Amino acid sequence: MNLECEFSVPLSKDISFEILTDVLLIAPCIPGVTNIEQTDTHSYKGEATIKLGPVKLVFNGIGKVVDINLETYTVIVTASGTDKKGKGGAEAKVAFTLKNLMDEEKTKVTVNTELTLNGSIAQYGRASGLIEGVAQELTKEFSQNLETVLASEDGSAFNAGEISGIKLLVKAGISKLNFGKKKNSQ
Repeated sequence: MNLECEFSVPLSKDISFEILTDVLLIAPCIPGVTNIEQTDTHSYKGEATIKLGPVKLVFNGIGKVVDINLETYTVIVTASGTDKKGKGGAEAKVAFTLKNLMDEEKTKVTVNTELTLNGSIAQYGRASGLIEGVAQELTKEFSQNLETVLASEDGSAFNAGEISGIKLLVKAGISKLNFGKKKNSQ
């Protein structure tokens, strides 16, 4: 499944690139991600938690920055994780590309993800529109959390906390309905 999300950062492309390639700085901004540790120069391990109603999934995962291209302002990351209770897992290849907006002090970040779900959690992938909506909401929350960190005077760490799947599903569903209304009214 391929997903594309975008957000903007209120900084120049060079500064944004430096911040977004600092995994330990930005990881606390990612909803549900905790216990991030650097295992070597470009590899990390950690946990991601998501609650879908009464079901709580906790993934142990690894991620690796496989390419940083300073000319194209692109970063490629591979990640994989398995649910601690053996319900399945996920693998992703993520490409982040940065571009200046009209205002040189604002940067657009495009995130392209190739996502594969396996095991019993793969059933969530059947509703790919829903997964896409959830990905959009996660990206939105991440960018808001990142903006909070960037706006803080001391640049202190931020903890986005656990992902509430119900909240994300509702937001994603409302978003899909709103898109439908716009299309029908044109």
